[in-house]
Amino acid sequence: MGKVFLSFLGLGTYNAKEGRYAYSPAVYALDGRQSQETEFVQIAELELLGNGVFDKILIVATEKSYNANFDKMRAQLTENDREKISHILIGEDMSAQGQWEWFERILTHVGSGDELTIDLTHGYRSIPIVFSAAINFLRKAKHIKLNAVYYGAYEMCKEKGFAPIFDMKEFYFINEWAEAVSRLVEDADAGKMARVAGNTAAFQMGELNNPALIESFETLTDAIRNVDVNRIGEQATATLGLIEKQTLGASETGKLLLNLATEKFGSLTSKEGESGQYDKFYFRRQLEISRLLLEHKLFMQAFTVMRELVGSIGLIERDQVHVNSTKGRKLRYRFSGLFVNMLQYPEDEWKFKEKDRDMKALMPFYRKLKSMGVESLLRECTDGLIQYRNGFDHAWTGRNGVLPDVEEVGLKAYGRLKEVVSVLEKEGILN
Repeated sequence: MGKVFLSFLGLGTYNAKEGRYAYSPAVYALDGRQSQETEFVQIAELELLGNGVFDKILIVATEKSYNANFDKMRAQLTENDREKISHILIGEDMSAQGQWEWFERILTHVGSGDELTIDLTHGYRSIPIVFSAAINFLRKAKHIKLNAVYYGAYEMCKEKGFAPIFDMKEFYFINEWAEAVSRLVEDADAGKMARVAGNTAAFQMGELNNPALIESFETLTDAIRNVDVNRIGEQATATLGLIEKQTLGASETGKLLLNLATEKFGSLTSKEGESGQYDKFYFRRQLEISRLLLEHKLFMQAFTVMRELVGSIGLIERDQVHVNSTKGRKLRYRFSGLFVNMLQYPEDEWKFKEKDRDMKALMPFYRKLKSMGVESLLRECTDGLIQYRNGFDHAWTGRNGVLPDVEEVGLKAYGRLKEVVSVLEKEGILN
């Protein structure tokens, strides 16, 4: 790991009088301090940043730009920095393959964990653009720390009397924000967003760089990944409420990313008229949670939710069964497991007796489901749900690894349960 200064050296402008390419001299300014006059922005930056600050100074050049300018630039360095400078020669092939070769040649000179200060002011044709696009790759693959990305605005000399040097580093965090939102909507993981917010300026992505919103996202995604199904709706509603507030007056970029989150989690929100009972709102949300988990390939959690959904169907006509009440939870414990067992085994293999109190209470509803064809649909998926959920529960130690069709079985079970809920709604069982 070391501190590396990386810059690109071009030809400059052709001077017909002198018969050579060269850069025009200028005074450069960075953070309120001005450099000595020099034709090389790199010399100005190294002067203003401090003698001996860097462990390596890398100059990327083509053979032509190297021959035209490298020695002259090197001669202007302090003795300390002159010992640390080296050049990287690249070709002039502008094809896609040629651009890739530029990047890979530069890549070998950047070490894992290096702190990188980059100057993109000059360079042959699109070389700085190609490398600029690769910065995000270096941050991921080599864990570099990006200290600065400088651009010396020589064109502003006439207006200001000096050329200001701008640090473009903050803009490169757009890749980080895009990845953070992608991680949020694709993997239900808000951790990346929290880390990016902690490393970027408050003005950047202000709509997302909001502690309350990020905390709400983390609470929501924790509820999803921890399968806290009875709290997901409430938390999704709270999060979407914060998103709505942040969207007001948001930038176009912020709106775009916030809308992605709204589209992803909007279907999980609590709906007006929800009763806290095992009604259509409850089951629709359980289906949506199951779909989301399957989409994110969180199969263990998805099988858990779907297995519990099956058990919840047995509670639809149970009086006084409230989703979040203590009494409701006790009744759920009594009836949901029994209802799942009734579906898991054929009737002639039931170990429980119809005269048993809880069995007797469930039988009328069971017969009603059977008459509607719902019982057969539930049987089609219940055994698979239990088998695969038990496999996850015991870390698949009873088998030779995860069964290869886990996704297929999960999607099939989801489809059957979606069909079941639809039938129950049409028959007026779910209101």
